[in-house]
Amino acid sequence: MSKVTSWAKENIVCLSLVIIFIPLYIVTVANHDIFNKLGSTDLQYLDGQYYRWFTAIFIHHSLGHIFFNSLALVATGSLISHFIGKWKTLFIFVVCGTFAEIAYSIVVTYALPLYDGGSSGGIFALMGSFMVCYLRFPMEFNLKWFRLDVIIAFLYFILVNDNISSFLTHTFGFAFGIIITFIMVMSGIINEKHEVRIAE
Repeated sequence: MSKVTSWAKENIVCLSLVIIFIPLYIVTVANHDIFNKLGSTDLQYLDGQYYRWFTAIFIHHSLGHIFFNSLALVATGSLISHFIGKWKTLFIFVVCGTFAEIAYSIVVTYALPLYDGGSSGGIFALMGSFMVCYLRFPMEFNLKWFRLDVIIAFLYFILVNDNISSFLTHTFGFAFGIIITFIMVMSGIINEKHEVRIAE
């Protein structure tokens, strides 16, 4: 098995998520009202439509938004997926990304209903998960600072907090990623005896 094929197999969840993002983005370009149907918002305007906390993590505003989120998702996935496995990667992205949207809805206050979305909460959750796993199992990771995925993830982590909304969503996602992964490590759900090894 070639290195590219092996990498793609290990990172299939994040690659599949990007494939899901693209048609949804095309639909939002054709009809921006999709945000009014699927985007998350201030709790007072949510009107019982709690599904928005989940759907919001799959939609994006612009070409730059989807491009950089997709790039960061694949880069972060390549750092963590080989260790925790496909299903745990998906679980952390979806659950923590959704929790980040819930926390954001509770904290923010809008004068008007403003619908938002983006996968960055889930991406930051995976970054938090990587941090926990790297600190707990450092020998399982063969990291060099000049690896492209490390550079992309680091630059994304530093540069994308360009407004208060982004900062809050990212902070919530990162915090939930740390908490959930810590629980999974302490309970033995994540350990050295994972199924997929980077050497395969």
